[in-house]
Amino acid sequence: MQPHYGPPPSATPYGYAPPPADKPGIVPLRPLGLGEIFDGAFGAVRHNPAVMLGMSLLVILAATVLGVAVGQLLTQGASGLIGQALSDDDLTGMGLGSADAIAQMYTAMMGPGFAMLLAGPVLGGILTVSVSRSVLGDKASVRDVWQRVRPRVWRLIGWTFLNAVFMFAAVSVGILLVALLAWSLSQASTAAAVISGIVAGLAVVAALVWLGVRLLLVPPTLALENVGLWRCVSRGWKLSRGGFWRILGIYLLAAFVVSVISQIVSMPLSAVTLIPTVSGSVAGLLAVTVLTTIVSTTISTIFTASVVALLYIDARMRREGLDVALAAAAADRLKVNGVTTL
Repeated sequence: MQPHYGPPPSATPYGYAPPPADKPGIVPLRPLGLGEIFDGAFGAVRHNPAVMLGMSLLVILAATVLGVAVGQLLTQGASGLIGQALSDDDLTGMGLGSADAIAQMYTAMMGPGFAMLLAGPVLGGILTVSVSRSVLGDKASVRDVWQRVRPRVWRLIGWTFLNAVFMFAAVSVGILLVALLAWSLSQASTAAAVISGIVAGLAVVAALVWLGVRLLLVPPTLALENVGLWRCVSRGWKLSRGGFWRILGIYLLAAFVVSVISQIVSMPLSAVTLIPTVSGSVAGLLAVTVLTTIVSTTISTIFTASVVALLYIDARMRREGLDVALAAAAADRLKVNGVTTL
């Protein structure tokens, strides 16, 4: 029996939690603590490595190779721009090598970045579905996960670009307002203009962070709930209500953990990139850059997507009593398998 992840017919009291012994999968079926969310994120990889690692590597590898190939088409133009901006003596004095080598390096990094704009939302949906199944102890196959995500691919990609455009517009408006405020006050006092500009800038940053957190649960809602795009945006917004500081703290800590792990894993590979750069081997530079990108992107994507998926499930357990539905689904599954129920 599949758990119901759509909007519930009725919500239970906010603080309800089933007995802590109910743990058919990677996390207990009750509101989760920080340690349980992180443990569940790592446990999701151990529980279903075929999807969490295998499929992730396949998608990221394809996006990276495609991005590098596209980047190579732009290398000559980028090399010409660098050559116009900096002379050979400038490049040598700065220890940057030749213009061609710099262009190769930057296009090899930028190309995969643009490709992941398309692949990232799809991969996030795949990981979210896998994590949601692992919560019940089910090991979803690659085929099952893809069949679940495929109808939602364009919604996931569309939301990513829509959110990016919205955030860009918000940043632009914020910068414009800060500049106008500082300019108007500068007519009276330079000090007042500087102070007000700093305060207004911090306020804009705070507003953007607030918006980002309030919209953080929209992607897992898109991946798991059978409702339209705007309904998912509304659902994600409501699920994050009242949990801003908790969601922000857990997400920032997850980002820090991912950064540390990625640096530890990628540092030896990054050091190796100096060898082909010095020797002039373009093929070696590209190979090491691709490998470094794949490793760091895989680590960050898997762990971050898993944490966000568990934050979504935790929010629904806290606000809507999803733990009751999950416990019932787990009990039915155990009955079918002839095992003692929860």
